[in-house]
Amino acid sequence: MRLVALLTTLLGACTMLAGPAENYVDAQLRVVKGLEAGVPDITRVAAEAAERLLAGGELYLAGQPGMVSELNGRAGGLCGAKAFRQGKTQLTDKDVVLFSDYHNTVVSAPMVTGEALDTWLQLGATKALVVAFAAAKHPFLNDMLPTNARAVPVDIGHDSRLTRLPSGIGAVPAAAPAIAIAQWTFVAELIGACRRQGKQLAVYLSIHLDEGRKRYNRTKGLMFEPDLKPESVPDGAYAKAFLGHVRASLEAIRRDEMGNVRKAAAWVRDAGAAKHKVVRHMHAHLPPHEVGVLGDPGCFTHSPRLRLGDKAIAWMRKHLAKGDVHLLVGYQQNQDAMAAAANALGVCTVFMTSLPPCAEQAKSALHAYVNPHWPLSDGCLELSGYDVKACPLSAICGLTCYYAISAEAGAGPKR
Repeated sequence: MRLVALLTTLLGACTMLAGPAENYVDAQLRVVKGLEAGVPDITRVAAEAAERLLAGGELYLAGQPGMVSELNGRAGGLCGAKAFRQGKTQLTDKDVVLFSDYHNTVVSAPMVTGEALDTWLQLGATKALVVAFAAAKHPFLNDMLPTNARAVPVDIGHDSRLTRLPSGIGAVPAAAPAIAIAQWTFVAELIGACRRQGKQLAVYLSIHLDEGRKRYNRTKGLMFEPDLKPESVPDGAYAKAFLGHVRASLEAIRRDEMGNVRKAAAWVRDAGAAKHKVVRHMHAHLPPHEVGVLGDPGCFTHSPRLRLGDKAIAWMRKHLAKGDVHLLVGYQQNQDAMAAAANALGVCTVFMTSLPPCAEQAKSALHAYVNPHWPLSDGCLELSGYDVKACPLSAICGLTCYYAISAEAGAGPKR
């Protein structure tokens, strides 16, 4: 009984100590839990989608621009996926459309308006299979779900902003990582559904791991691998496996990175208070699209669209000075040269990349590395008999770390 009481006390203490950063990670873990419970439904919809693709249909991506970018031409993603062009793409009854929406316009409005609604109504008037990813209480998934659409509800609030600024304005939205988790879970199960029919959906290898882009050139735009007869997998196996990888990465961030997250947040907060520049460098597919979304954290003063490497270094040397902060949501390489160049100016750097800094850069008192806990391959789902792993983690984990820092920097409630 004493042991039980002690464990209860310790667990209670851990919960009490949870701050804005932990709360953000916990929100994404709830999304994982909800999707795990919904795997049977996802499997059924994936089987329906696979039938259409196997019959010669095309796979389109529509809705939230960041999500279209996240799933299009992506390491670990499907080579046959392409963007839906409103008013230009002609859909057939064999086609499949993956549609996502944050509802990130005016959340107090009684109805969804604007381009998202226009696209949704246009898709609903076709015979294509539309798979919609949004908050569970989104009107698109409830009272506005047409007969040709299937819902994949995501366990986030219709207004996904998790914290409130002193002004009352909401900040730090949970939508982007959450919906990315849901869409990649569906892709995982779609791959499994096609394998159960004897076909392997073509998956991209990261171009940074593809010497001469030989594999990219072979598979670009390819729906199925023409000569591969893959092993079948049980219903739900790939969805569950992918969600297991997401859970493991999120739990590692929560367990191991909170100290670095708070260190980075303190730098961001202090630089802002001193009227220094606080730069965020959002790299790759989905992250750049988070600049300007509803609930965009107000702690960043500059959001330049920059390539990594020499061009970024040249920009930093021209625009940054001692006391500024440069935060990078990066990709595979550690970008040590960028960090060292910034540190030489007296600029604090916060980097989130798959590779950690080298020993020399790690010693810098002006550099903080937040490990986003995703593999160098980016794709994490092992496909037996296939040479590439599917379903990337980089945007999910990188954005989770970014928003955890943002929340801790002052967008969230004080502890």
